[in-house]
Amino acid sequence: MKIILIGAGKLGNQLYKSIISNKAVKIIQWVNRSAKKNETSEGVSIVKKASNLDNIDLYLLAVSDDSIGTISGSLPKDAFVVHTAGSKSLNTITQKRAGVFYPLQSFSENKDVDFSKISVGIESKILTDINLLKRLAKIIKASVFEINSQQRQKLHLAAVLVNNFTNHLFVEAAEICKKNDLSFNLLKPIIQETFEKIETLSPQNAQTGPAIRRDENTIKKHLKLIERPYLKSIYKLFTSAIQTKDEK
Repeated sequence: MKIILIGAGKLGNQLYKSIISNKAVKIIQWVNRSAKKNETSEGVSIVKKASNLDNIDLYLLAVSDDSIGTISGSLPKDAFVVHTAGSKSLNTITQKRAGVFYPLQSFSENKDVDFSKISVGIESKILTDINLLKRLAKIIKASVFEINSQQRQKLHLAAVLVNNFTNHLFVEAAEICKKNDLSFNLLKPIIQETFEKIETLSPQNAQTGPAIRRDENTIKKHLKLIERPYLKSIYKLFTSAIQTKDEK
């Protein structure tokens, strides 16, 4: 399989590292706007713009959501173009041969990801192209599942809730610890326990804390301790949400 990888952000770099190590697929070109060289250390040609590219098996777009339509419009009309976004429809790509290759994971700089522990959601306009996407997932050792655009957008929403929003709570907790000369490391065992519990329990059954116990004294104490109004609002909102869900 020959592909052109377009994009060199967090996901683009991880895909490059994973794909380049496998002989079953060859990256012919890598569109990397920030690269200072014309070639990678593995001999892959680097170009700055997604124009005048070679004609190959698959164009893999690891780019910002808003640029998918523009970039796909600059590629050959008969090309098989695939984006990696969670929230964008398959129809964002203008080609008749369009697909989605959505790795369900959070990607960060300076932290390599093991794709063998990741599930990839795939979709294509032409059914026979699904096999090519399955093959690519197998090459990087990822699990694969078929999903349509509507389902993927809902899954992306769920992923934002469990990952991005949860991480923001970690940020708030870390600031509370820092202001009170406490190490955030003290919270890591309870964070780990929270995630391990949902391996055997449903999230609803794993819920603990003063909100579900309806411990009003503790809730009032916490609200007095919170200094910033918006964090106080978050605490009240989550408390109400937990109690409302428990009533159903």
